[in-house]
Amino acid sequence: MSKRSFYTRLAFSVLFMLVCIGGITAEGVYVYMCKTEKMPYMQGFLMAVPTAIVIFWGSCFFESASLKKEDGRNMYVIKRIPRMVLSVLFTLACSGSVIMWLYLYHTNIAKLF
Repeated sequence: MSKRSFYTRLAFSVLFMLVCIGGITAEGVYVYMCKTEKMPYMQGFLMAVPTAIVIFWGSCFFESASLKKEDGRNMYVIKRIPRMVLSVLFTLACSGSVIMWLYLYHTNIAKLF
């Protein structure tokens, strides 16, 4: 892999990692605002689902950009262990967010309307 290709992949990996971290932070803000009743649960739910989709796609692109297969070998832009930890973190954050919002939606159905 050439240096230019390496740094381009590294830049995209960092970009998608920041998108995922920003989405996770936004999910936390939505939960906080709903729990302190600064935002209705329905609005939080409707904002959280697209954010979870953005986290999922950002995680997929992060995984794709940080690993390159060349001549049957795996070439890592980001080292193997940190890449795997971040991928698992993003996947758990995305699925956990959807499950949590479905739970909040179910338990607070009377407050939604």
